[in-house]
Amino acid sequence: MLVAVASVKGAPGVTRLAMTLAALWPHNISATLIEADAAGGTLAGRFGLASTPSLTTLAAAMFPAAQDVRIGEHTQQLPSGLPVVVAPADPAGVQATVADLAATGGLLEQVSADSETTVILDCGRVDVRRLSRALFLANEVLLVVRPVPEEIGLLDVAVKSLQAAGSRVRLVLRGAGYTTGEMSRTLGVEVAGRLPDAPETGFFVRSRRNVYARSVQQIALGIGGARSSAAPVAVSEAVA
Repeated sequence: MLVAVASVKGAPGVTRLAMTLAALWPHNISATLIEADAAGGTLAGRFGLASTPSLTTLAAAMFPAAQDVRIGEHTQQLPSGLPVVVAPADPAGVQATVADLAATGGLLEQVSADSETTVILDCGRVDVRRLSRALFLANEVLLVVRPVPEEIGLLDVAVKSLQAAGSRVRLVLRGAGYTTGEMSRTLGVEVAGRLPDAPETGFFVRSRRNVYARSVQQIALGIGGARSSAAPVAVSEAVA
């Protein structure tokens, strides 16, 4: 399963959601986070990780046979223990590498067809005029948005493009503004959940961690393959 997390405007917390979603994935399958932000990777610098293995080595491993690639061989661990494939800081390099991974018959296409593998793709802020094929390959696209008037225009373009391609796209609202019903009716798309507008100082704020993490858990439970009877997931001190 491939789950893409993205935004179309500003910085509403895509990376934070992608990290927490991967860390709290509740379906008895370990999830891996892949950094695929077209603006360049930030996780290696933020957490003091090495430059390799990385997204670049993952893409290189696809040749000559993508089906033989083992994603785990190209991951590093965040302090919480979450496996992550970090991206280089160079935007052009990330864009070219993601294009390789999303090519026909490539790794992301295989992941999307594999029910035993879960990858959370952190796509950062996307260009609605040139949406990455990686988004169209995803089994589910979560668009993180602040539910305010200035967000609606670009968001509508992205939603319609994804829906036209047959993608399952849903919204994740961040903070106050329009209600869930108003956003759903205006854009003709389901809302997966609403996240508290907690500050991100220190990346995860201790005083707000449980509220945020539980909100993400509910979103995860609603993603394909989820079962309403699934047992609650313990909220890790390291990620929440």
